[in-house]
Amino acid sequence: MAEEERRFNGYLAEVVNVEQARTGIYGEIKQAMCKILDGKDKGRVIRRNIAGQIQVGDIIRLPDTSREDKRIVAR
Repeated sequence: MAEEERRFNGYLAEVVNVEQARTGIYGEIKQAMCKILDGKDKGRVIRRNIAGQIQVGDIIRLPDTSREDKRIVAR
């Protein structure tokens, strides 16, 4: 088996919405709705917390698709 076939690089997802709510100690984490582009969950939209700059239309790589983050509720 070739080296490329043994390595798992995650699942590609497209950011379809970035929510205004932020989390983290300094507000550095944003929540984004991501549409899975490949794998067994292709087409599913999940909510994930993302650190750093992110905008609608970005393609990101997720390590797994089974985990979904809870919605941030402002107090």
